[in-house]
Amino acid sequence: MELSRLTRLSVISRAAFHVCVGVFLLGLAISLWAFGSGLRLSAIALVALALWLLRFDIAWRTVRHIGLPRFMAVCLLSGYLWLGIGGLLCFLFADLFTSGHYYDAVLHAIFLGFVFSMIFAHAPIIFPSITELAMPFRRAFYGHLGLLHVSLLLRVGGDLTLWTGGKKWGGLLNVLSIVLFLVNNIRSVRAGLTEDHQAT
Repeated sequence: MELSRLTRLSVISRAAFHVCVGVFLLGLAISLWAFGSGLRLSAIALVALALWLLRFDIAWRTVRHIGLPRFMAVCLLSGYLWLGIGGLLCFLFADLFTSGHYYDAVLHAIFLGFVFSMIFAHAPIIFPSITELAMPFRRAFYGHLGLLHVSLLLRVGGDLTLWTGGKKWGGLLNVLSIVLFLVNNIRSVRAGLTEDHQAT
């Protein structure tokens, strides 16, 4: 929302964002006594938020750049897609949102597809600001991002088709994508230290 200020959004667009957030919270509150109905209302809000972000986020501008700005934009836009998919699945399977394949699909679409896409996008900025260590962009970053999305497609597809093998392999590759993320970050920090050493 803060970055979207650079796009000079209209009052109506900003209001729509806050309405989506309000509806999501309202749905969670309603779910305390009417679980299915409240969950569906929150699911509609998640889809609306995903559409809002896909429409107004500054990532559509930065994806045209090169290097880190493009990588971050790809992470953000793909994350918004997973948020929308998670919301849609949550709406369709609200009555089954307790355990099992469909529950697994919704949780991983949102908490891996959306959340980890956001983590991947912001790590090259947040980590250096916390650790004060340089973390230069490397094209290898696309490796953990791509593996995350491929593994999620396999896992969610396995859940929706009740294909246990796909779910298991998808889960394994999910873990490997996070491990690769950590490895790529460490390699980037080491490269940054080497560049600093050479500069001095």
